[in-house]
Amino acid sequence: MDKGTVERARRALHEAGHILLLTHERPDGDALGSLLGMAWMLQAAGRRVSAVSRDGVPASFRFLPGSESVLDTLPAAADVCLLLDCSDANRIGEFATPMPCPASVNIDHHVTNTLFAEVNLVDAEASATAELVCELAEALGLALSPQAATCLLTGVVSDTLGFRTSNVSLRTMANTRRLMEAGANLPALVEASLYRRSFAATRYWAAGLARLQRDDTLVWTALSLADRTAAAYPGRDDADLINILSTIEGTAVAVIFVEQDLERTKVSWRARNGADVSALAAHFGGGGHPAAAGATVQGTLDDVQARVIAATREWLRGHTPTLPGGG
Repeated sequence: MDKGTVERARRALHEAGHILLLTHERPDGDALGSLLGMAWMLQAAGRRVSAVSRDGVPASFRFLPGSESVLDTLPAAADVCLLLDCSDANRIGEFATPMPCPASVNIDHHVTNTLFAEVNLVDAEASATAELVCELAEALGLALSPQAATCLLTGVVSDTLGFRTSNVSLRTMANTRRLMEAGANLPALVEASLYRRSFAATRYWAAGLARLQRDDTLVWTALSLADRTAAAYPGRDDADLINILSTIEGTAVAVIFVEQDLERTKVSWRARNGADVSALAAHFGGGGHPAAAGATVQGTLDDVQARVIAATREWLRGHTPTLPGGG
C-alpha cells in the first residue's frame, strides 16, 4: 500500500463523526484484537466509535480490555465503516446487507482479500491483521495505549499460534516488542489466548476427537449442533480444535466441519510444511491464508463433509508436502 492510500484512510477516520468498526462472524483473537485495538486508539483520538461483532465476544476472549463494549447489533447510522480481518465484505455475515454505510476502509492480511472497500489497507505478508494495525497506527494519527497494545498483541499471538506459523518474521518480533513497550504483557496474553480452556469447550473437543478420522496424511473430524448442545458450548466455532488436529504427527492437511444449522456447515483447513489450502477454500466460496483457510458451505453436515473430503483428497494427490522425518 502506498502513502496516498494510508493518507486517504487517515483523513476518512479523522473527519468522521461516528465510526463503525466491524469484524468477521465467529471472531477469533485476531479479529477481536484488531477490532478492540482500533476502537481504543480511535476513542483516544476523540472519535465516536461503535465496535460490532455479529457473534459478540466469546468467553475465551473476554479478558480483552473493552470487550464488554462490543455490540452484537448494528447502529442505525455511521459516517465510516471500517472492516477488520475480513477477506471480503460477506465475512461479516448477515450484517453485510444492512450496513448503515458502504465499506469505507478495509484493513486485512489475507492473501485472498478482494479489495472490496473504498480504501484498502491490505498486506498479505503481515502475520496478523493486528500486526498491520500496529504498524499503521502512527501514519493514521493514532497512539498506542496499554489497552490498545494488549488487544493488538493478543491478535498477533492468536493468529500465529504463539509465534509458530511460517509467516512469523523479524517484522513480527519488532512489532511485538513495540506492543510490549506500549504496555502489553506477552506471557500473560500467551497464557490467556492459547492455554486456557473452559470446561464446556473441553467437552466439545471430546465429541470431535471421538470421531477423528485419518486417510494417509489427511485428518478430519466434525462437530454437530447436538455436540454443541450436549457440551453446553456457547459458540458457533470449533473452540480451536482444528489447531490440535494440525499437530498430529504425519499430517499434511487437517479439516474440521462445524454444523451451523441444518443447511450450512463451517469448514476449516490447516496445512503444514508449505502446502497452500487457500485455493481449496476459494473453491468452496471461502478464503484465508496458505496454511489456514475456511469456508461456510451450503448443505447438511454429512453432505458437506463428503464433498470437501473428496475435494481435499483430490487436491492432496497433486500436492505432496514433505513431512518431517520423511513421513
